[in-house]
Amino acid sequence: MLSAVNTTHSAEELQRAGELLRRQQQTIYARTDRLFAILMIIQWVAGIGAALWISPRTWAGVMSETHVHLWAAIFLGGAITGLPVFLAWFRPGTALTRHIIAIGQMLTSALLIHLTGGRIETHFHVFGSLAFLACYRDWRVLATATIVVASDHWVRGWLWPESVYGVLSGASFRFLEHAGWVVFEDIFLLVTIRQSITDMQHNARNQAALESTNSRIELEVKRRTEELRQSVAETAETSQKLAKANIALEQRNTELDQFTYIASHDLQEPVRKLVSFSRLLEQDIDGDLNEDARRDLGFIVDAANRMRNLVQALLELSRAGRSAMKQTRVEINDCVDDALHALALRIEESGATVTRGDLPVVIGDQTMLTQLYQNLISNALKFIEDKTPEIELTVTRDGQYWVLGVRDNGIGMKAEYAERIFQPFQRLHNRGQYEGTGIGLSICKKTAERHGGEIWVESDEGKGAHFQFSLPIPATAELQVDDADASKAELSASF
Repeated sequence: MLSAVNTTHSAEELQRAGELLRRQQQTIYARTDRLFAILMIIQWVAGIGAALWISPRTWAGVMSETHVHLWAAIFLGGAITGLPVFLAWFRPGTALTRHIIAIGQMLTSALLIHLTGGRIETHFHVFGSLAFLACYRDWRVLATATIVVASDHWVRGWLWPESVYGVLSGASFRFLEHAGWVVFEDIFLLVTIRQSITDMQHNARNQAALESTNSRIELEVKRRTEELRQSVAETAETSQKLAKANIALEQRNTELDQFTYIASHDLQEPVRKLVSFSRLLEQDIDGDLNEDARRDLGFIVDAANRMRNLVQALLELSRAGRSAMKQTRVEINDCVDDALHALALRIEESGATVTRGDLPVVIGDQTMLTQLYQNLISNALKFIEDKTPEIELTVTRDGQYWVLGVRDNGIGMKAEYAERIFQPFQRLHNRGQYEGTGIGLSICKKTAERHGGEIWVESDEGKGAHFQFSLPIPATAELQVDDADASKAELSASF
């Protein structure tokens, strides 16, 4: 929970709470000073009006004079009002100003009581003034006011009872009754002031705790922000390094592809000569060689042939990764037809059956996709034992991709080799069992990736294999399929 709602506060929070309480009290003092300045001016004017109404001008023959109470209201009231108003406007919020205002307010009450001839109704001005002075929320101000009221009633009640009580005599100790009522009101006002100050202290502690919590939160936010900034900077730096590394890697790959292409292209001619002259040598001296020499010469010819096949396969792999790729509308059925035509002799010799579904239309390079199917179907015909090959060309849809595949009933493989077989020159069997260079599936992988898809295999040893590759579905192809379906629907409806 936040410390603002806790029952305990730290020393710093208590110190801050005291500062906030003093600041709030100072604001209340200054604001109340200004209010009393306005009130005392209004009371001064009201006293002058009361003197004019209650003590009118008197006439004696041809002579006239203004009643002395009017002069008292003007000059004595002005003297009582002047100093508190001056201090309220030029030194608001000080303790001296508060006590001067309290004295002035009580003397104003005494003057109004005098001007009304000690009327009991005017005595209520004392109680109202005490209530107003309680707005300071300072019990000392009430003490000052009470002392002034009690002293005024005692002195005037002793010397001039008509001025304060409206009687000529017998009011020497009447001030005790009035002072008692004033103290009675003070008790309730003090309780109210105490409760108000307690509430202010509680609010100040809560505000201090809240500020402390906000400060901790801000520090934590700054710390986290700085950590995030550093993390972003590190990420940006890492990204720049990675981008540079990718550029360097692309350059290296480009250079490697170029080297592979050039090397494989340049090796073709010496390897071709090695194969040709090995055969010529075998023909020239065939009759003069013993059994061991003929076997050694056979090894040489076989090695030269394998080297020629490897160089040609390496050249094909290099071409698959660097040759320009066409982006045209391709019927997968046409690719399959061309692949089956190229493998027709092997299919006929093995008695294989090939089934296919309704293959889609894609955007890509027809030659490369034909070679992909030719390599996969060729593997299905090759890796099989004592069975008639059964090959199924599959097609499904996965979101925005066509998933095409070649499923066979061959020897299959262990799942742990599913990634390895797509690497160049990776063979799971020796050349005595199954011929090949180990390049075909690498070419298939490059073809799928250059078309924006990927290739994988699902297989169990002895249960065949299902090679699958994904190709993006072009929006135009979807429209063509939808148009074709609509045309079929219209044709059916017409019949």
